[in-house]
Amino acid sequence: SGVIKMSMRTRALVFSTFFGSCLAIGLLLVSMTTNHWVGATTRRNNSTNANGEVNFGLFNGNHDLDFGIGVRNNPFNVYTFVRTENGETSFWLWLLTTLGTGFGLLACAVAAIAAVLKSASAAKRGGTMALLLVANVSAAGAQVVAFVSWLVQFYQYFIHNVLLTEHQQQHWYSTGLAYLGYSFYLVVISTIVVLLNIFVLLYAKRRELHDRRRLDPPSEDKNQAAIMLY
Repeated sequence: SGVIKMSMRTRALVFSTFFGSCLAIGLLLVSMTTNHWVGATTRRNNSTNANGEVNFGLFNGNHDLDFGIGVRNNPFNVYTFVRTENGETSFWLWLLTTLGTGFGLLACAVAAIAAVLKSASAAKRGGTMALLLVANVSAAGAQVVAFVSWLVQFYQYFIHNVLLTEHQQQHWYSTGLAYLGYSFYLVVISTIVVLLNIFVLLYAKRRELHDRRRLDPPSEDKNQAAIMLY
């Protein structure tokens, strides 16, 4: 009964990472589909009653500018914005963030499936455990690349300007008025969740090895005795 109980505990630990992966998937999906990776308030030179707001995600955004006569809503495409307003480096940083988040999502899905497969079977196959660890480590790595790229992008470009050239020609500015939005922080939280998954898996692996060492030697002695008797 000792063996079954031990493997049940290991299986429970492994299965708990399924919920971790699902939580990470949820956080990443919300992050990718919301337009709050960066926000900014905008001001206009020599005009006190003109103000505006900018919000954008990985793909779409909005410039809401009020010249003092009502808000004018200008949706824009983030890919085009970084390409035309900021240039090549900004585009590559944007691409790294987008691919990192997407790959992180994919790896979390693989990790979730592997957690179910591993915890559903009592057989101690090393392959699924290896896949589980690789998937979680890949997910964590991809997300770290994503949010580090976005931080570099933010401090290199967005903190200085999130407006189009035409807005700047109309004397709008956003220098020092930008901030990181909640969509970005969801990726950071998701990364922490995946790191917890990795920690749980390594702990489960250690427990399993520890239990195996404790339970294996007697059975080997029994086999030896049986062979000798034979």
